[in-house]
Amino acid sequence: MDLVNIIEVNQIYINTYAEIDSYSQQKNPAFITYPFKSSRNMGKNDLWIASLAALLSLKLVTTDADFDHLHDVFFEVERIAPEKFSPYF
Repeated sequence: MDLVNIIEVNQIYINTYAEIDSYSQQKNPAFITYPFKSSRNMGKNDLWIASLAALLSLKLVTTDADFDHLHDVFFEVERIAPEKFSPYF
């Protein structure tokens, strides 16, 4: 039997979304310096994914570099080669 966890979008989730977005834009008042030189424009769906990973203390596994600037700041990011997924399809 498959299980599905439903996560309620509440104020804490929205606050985390805003915190990650402002960090990516180098405008988060909680940070004085940033380990990246220019702002990172994240897509809205990527921001929701990042927020959920941060709130649930999950490792985010991805095939691209879109989340690299968040590694060890909000959560752990592991980047893997797309070829590693081929056995599952």
